[in-house]
Amino acid sequence: MSNISLDSSIQNNVLDEKNNTLDKSTDGLNHPSNPLDLQNNFLKLLIAQIKNQDPTDPIKNTELTSQLAQINTATGVEKLNNTVGKFSDKINQNQNIQISSLIGHRVFIPSSQIVHTKDINTEFGIDLISYATSVEIKILDENKKVIHVEKMKDVKPGVYSFIWDGLDLDKNTIPTGKYNVSLTAKNQNKDIPATILCEALVQSIITSSRNPIIDLGVMGNTTLSEIRKIFK
Repeated sequence: MSNISLDSSIQNNVLDEKNNTLDKSTDGLNHPSNPLDLQNNFLKLLIAQIKNQDPTDPIKNTELTSQLAQINTATGVEKLNNTVGKFSDKINQNQNIQISSLIGHRVFIPSSQIVHTKDINTEFGIDLISYATSVEIKILDENKKVIHVEKMKDVKPGVYSFIWDGLDLDKNTIPTGKYNVSLTAKNQNKDIPATILCEALVQSIITSSRNPIIDLGVMGNTTLSEIRKIFK
């Protein structure tokens, strides 16, 4: 089968016909503006190809079927992409609305520090991955001195909350500030994965097309996937 010359009058006429169905892209080439234009242009080129085929080596049915299958696949993929894109935009809109309802709520997020306000109880927590025979939590000041200890035994997996009254081991009042927390969880002599959780207040939501950013004030920013618990 002979190739069609780009200079042939037949192909140039086909490409020039109904130029208003083609869009001009930034690379200087003509591109179909939608799947229907792509299909119409393909059929015109296919007719030109048939008219100019070599009589001694005509186009085979399998070749025509293959080309038609390719254009149908391209059209179907384009339509599917458009549909998925619309669903994705709708889901993102609904997600942003739901996340906005978190403003003013307290949440638990992973953090090795907690924020304490003098004379006010401070809530913090842990996220235990699997069963532990013993759990020990220590709150330390800036000098790494232990000022509060929590202990648990035979603990099932899950999220647990604790209330610290702001007093050290000697019952002295602890000033406002950030304090480090250490966590040790074991099943007999085996370490168990566990995460320290800090309480934070949702101040505002910065919406985006993919992953909204949650502003937690002094605790910085986080995302929805990082939140372990939402308080009513």
